[in-house]
Amino acid sequence: MLLLRWSFSAVLVAYFCVESAVVAQVDPSRGGPVSANNFESRYELNSATKDNLQWVKDPAGSGKTVLFARVRDTDGDSAGAKRTEISPTHEHIKEGIRWYAFSFYLPDDWQFHPFDTVVAQLHTSQKTAIVSPPVVFVILGSNLVLSRHRPTDLSLPVSKANTTTNNTLISTVATNKWYCLVVRVDWSNTYNKGSLEVWLNGNQVFKERNYHNSFETWLGNYPKAGIYMPGLMGVSKREVYMDFIHLGDAQSRFKDMYALTPCDTK
Repeated sequence: MLLLRWSFSAVLVAYFCVESAVVAQVDPSRGGPVSANNFESRYELNSATKDNLQWVKDPAGSGKTVLFARVRDTDGDSAGAKRTEISPTHEHIKEGIRWYAFSFYLPDDWQFHPFDTVVAQLHTSQKTAIVSPPVVFVILGSNLVLSRHRPTDLSLPVSKANTTTNNTLISTVATNKWYCLVVRVDWSNTYNKGSLEVWLNGNQVFKERNYHNSFETWLGNYPKAGIYMPGLMGVSKREVYMDFIHLGDAQSRFKDMYALTPCDTK
């Protein structure tokens, strides 16, 4: 397993949001675009080899630099599975509001099949208990599915057995197109509190409020993006273009986050 960890000082960048008349905070110091030279200062990479992650030009022709991630069936496992995933360093939150933006683009030779391919997830720290990610975006065939995991009974210890799973189809997917996800989570480990909202390519596709959504874990929740094969691959390789992970705090707004994705062409 390749695991890159570096420390840094977080810097929040504020700018005035005219329409909402609030100061919108977006946190590019933890996520956001980086070059290959300074990637290790802001991201961790989970992959059998660092060559599975490359900096390339946007296949849609915008001229932006994006990432190209690959997993081969001949690769060794990373953290127990085939994966090439990135995650911002020191980015954990137990309770409260956090915004996330993920984007992926399936190349022309992508093969659709029923085995799970996870392209983004909001995971939770695993030191005190091994549980599933609270929020997962997974491609199944030509479907993009939102999978949510949360504690069934908050009075019992955190465990896989004490976990409820819900799946929601949010879109079909095709090749040669960007899919840009903006996610707002109010993380909560308390009954009747917490929320989850998801936008895809500018349209809200999921909304849930007043519902707990977080396990009580050591450090809390953090984002990952790329390729993760939790089971059989079914193909010799998986390749995807993806954007960097963008992060926002409680003062951020949807338009702030969407403007950072490859789908916003204004």
